[in-house]
Amino acid sequence: MHVVRLSAGELAPPEADCVTIEQRDDGRFVLNGTALMACGDTEEAESISMIGSEPYSSYDDAEAAGLAWAADHCAGEVYVSTLWLGGLPI
Repeated sequence: MHVVRLSAGELAPPEADCVTIEQRDDGRFVLNGTALMACGDTEEAESISMIGSEPYSSYDDAEAAGLAWAADHCAGEVYVSTLWLGGLPI
């Protein structure tokens, strides 16, 4: 899996597999993700998403969980985007 880390506040291309890490007001981090799952011998990719996650105490823990989620769904290239929960860049 190829990982592209975007600058804070930068968004992934609309059709890209993406994990977005949002920092909450309390300093913890939550995840959202979208991917086209193409595992196994399937000819068609299935669009899947993860909306919200358990909060993580560190950015690194959140990123590791998001990348593991993307790998579990056979993402080939995944963009990592970082935002404040309110949408402002960190």
